[in-house]
Amino acid sequence: MLKIILRFLIGIAVFTSSYIFYTNFTYSSLENIKNKKNISVRFQNLPEMLLPNKENITGYQYELLNEYLNTFGKNKLILADNLYDIDIFYTTYICPNCLVVNKEDLLLITNQNSGMGNDVDIVRSFENIDLGYPFLTSFEISYSDSSTDELIYNINNNLVTNAIVTRSTYLFYKKYFPSLRIKKVLGKVNLVWKFPNDDGSILESAKYFLDSENSKEFINMLEEKYYSKNSISSYIFIGSRVFISDMLTKLPRYESLFKNSSEKFKLDWKLLASISYQESQWNNNAVSPTGVKGLMMLTIGTAEMLNVDRLIPKESIFGGAQYFSRLLEKYSNYSDETKINLALAAYNAGPNHINDIILLADKNGDNINNWSTLKGYLYKLNQKKYYKKMKYGYARGWEAVQYIENVKQYYDIISFLDNKDKINSNQIFNEVPSTL
Repeated sequence: MLKIILRFLIGIAVFTSSYIFYTNFTYSSLENIKNKKNISVRFQNLPEMLLPNKENITGYQYELLNEYLNTFGKNKLILADNLYDIDIFYTTYICPNCLVVNKEDLLLITNQNSGMGNDVDIVRSFENIDLGYPFLTSFEISYSDSSTDELIYNINNNLVTNAIVTRSTYLFYKKYFPSLRIKKVLGKVNLVWKFPNDDGSILESAKYFLDSENSKEFINMLEEKYYSKNSISSYIFIGSRVFISDMLTKLPRYESLFKNSSEKFKLDWKLLASISYQESQWNNNAVSPTGVKGLMMLTIGTAEMLNVDRLIPKESIFGGAQYFSRLLEKYSNYSDETKINLALAAYNAGPNHINDIILLADKNGDNINNWSTLKGYLYKLNQKKYYKKMKYGYARGWEAVQYIENVKQYYDIISFLDNKDKINSNQIFNEVPSTL
């Protein structure tokens, strides 16, 4: 009996091996990948590659590759660190089975407030980039296991003097950290799509895709979406002069809508208006690279949950007010100011990520009713040693911090100008507007 079972198992193994051998040599690599249910892809962890957000994943290269896979009916892209079908990364070398999708400037960057140190940090995933530039001979280069988020944070806080990044990475972080500056353009690097198991057919297919007129239009759309000056993707403080000008020219259009929705949900209309300005600069046609739209920049999922059309101003404001009031209720056990801070952070990053830091703070016995403590925990969302242990993983914690501080400043300015002749006893944030 055992011999029969053994022969049966050997027969299955031989059949399976023969089938795999037959299919691999009968079908082209392109046909094989078309027949796969899921396509596994490894991306370098850079903002121009992937942009995780509170609802889904976006990113320039992520969207471009998805568009290519959709040409042969593949809608399921799986992120992978190993056993991948496609690898997307930067390199200075011309690698086999690689398609050069773009060429990027490689930059040496610093903080305009930093000293004259000669230390340079670079993420370890850039080890395949040749750094034999004469300009760097006097610098001490270290490869870091930190994420790009942590590297930029260290540059901004003068913990590291210099770093090497691509221009796209620099442009992304410059929005959040205005003190970053370019010290030197070192040279060019290739952004490549690599197809490890390709016989050449996938490469030819991808080349044809990128050269098509439809793809060129799609790429122009991606350029506009991610890099246009009109793209609502910056969370820096706009500036009091521009903001006051927008109060005079844009706010009157929507003020009654903010007041009506705020009254309905027992909110301060000035706070709701400040959130809307931070989200869209009171531009109903605003679209962010992560796909949120409208005056209150609601995600598709949130708009559907609230049963509103996010592109109709009245419904967008009503939906934003309703959603924010729910978030306030969620954090009702905290002090008034902390409740608002948590609700703002959740509006920006999603409540799941905020739940993660609340659980971590509770575990550590820390009181997040203190803003500096809460701020520290928000920063942990983008630090690998913390987010790897969190249920919902990575989020741009520094963005949430900047988001809260910006909304506070907008609120203070609206309150100051709206109530300059009287004392507002119900003012939520009591500090004098620092920008006035």
